[in-house]
Amino acid sequence: MNINRNRGLIMNFAVDAESVKDYEGFITYFSAYKSNASVVGGISMDEAHKNARDFLVREVEKISGKKASNWESNLMQYSNFTDVREAAFSVISVLTDMIIPDALLKDLAPIAEFHNVAWGDTLKIEVRPRDLFLPSKIGRAQRLGNIRRQFATEFTIPTYLREVTVGITFYDILTGKYTLAEYVMKASMGIEAQIRYDVWDAFGTAVGALDSSGDAKLVYTGYTQDDLVTLAQTITAWNSAKAVIMGTKIACSKVLPATTNYRTDLESSYVKEGSLRDFFGTTIIQMDQIADYTTEFALKLDDTKLYVLSPATQKIMHVGMEGNTLSTIRDAQQSAHLLSTGTLMKSWGVIPASSALAGVMTIS
Repeated sequence: MNINRNRGLIMNFAVDAESVKDYEGFITYFSAYKSNASVVGGISMDEAHKNARDFLVREVEKISGKKASNWESNLMQYSNFTDVREAAFSVISVLTDMIIPDALLKDLAPIAEFHNVAWGDTLKIEVRPRDLFLPSKIGRAQRLGNIRRQFATEFTIPTYLREVTVGITFYDILTGKYTLAEYVMKASMGIEAQIRYDVWDAFGTAVGALDSSGDAKLVYTGYTQDDLVTLAQTITAWNSAKAVIMGTKIACSKVLPATTNYRTDLESSYVKEGSLRDFFGTTIIQMDQIADYTTEFALKLDDTKLYVLSPATQKIMHVGMEGNTLSTIRDAQQSAHLLSTGTLMKSWGVIPASSALAGVMTIS
């Protein structure tokens, strides 16, 4: 889905086939940069940085109509032309939109579904009931039993605009003070982090508010083997899809059979990884921790929670992405310290809405 959307985004923005190829090649370059690779596509990373810078300059020249080579002796003046800076940030906005969906889908796919909508449109999702049409017991002379009818429910995802303002100018990238990958990484990862926080906060709140007693119990406090197996069975049965257990490495390490009559060998996942991969037929998925940038050295995901859900059913969370990333610039002359700034704006919203069940166990 994202590959097609990215290509459509590029085709709408790029002015020729060569540009399309360059935009698609940026993904490979960016991925190599994030993984600290020294070589990408058979060339050194330094050469890749230069190629990316040349690509940005070519795109800026096509959009602005101004050649950088004509201002070789005064690149600062060239980079401060309004149309040049606007062109540069518009290219960076497209690159940001190419990066963000791919990264988020890999991390949030088990719990969240992403939806795209144009600027100003209303984003609605439909949730269908999970109940079945059960048969009615009737007499021989009765022609009609109980009538079964179900109605779907619509939910609206409200979206809110966020912005990231940075004091890095096109001149910094043009002269190699910042690489294009570094700039895009810092901007995109900041937006990615906030979307992750929104999804996990809303997910934790929604699941934690479910019933904690009675037949509809989906929230458990304290780990026991029987409770976790019961929760997994409930989720699997009512979702009609296999449940999985998700948690951080610390949370997953606490999942062990109640009996001591089990064996682990050197090839077992418990010895190799510190946790089981399968618990009474239910797959255990370890979630990578994410940094909480609001507090120094803090981690975002709760190490005391085990979540049980069915990834193959309708997702619990829905993320609405409104429009593309927008960019605005501010002239250096508008600031006392003569600093030019660029602002990237992204609009999104997050809600829990699903007919699928999920549950949570807090490990004491």
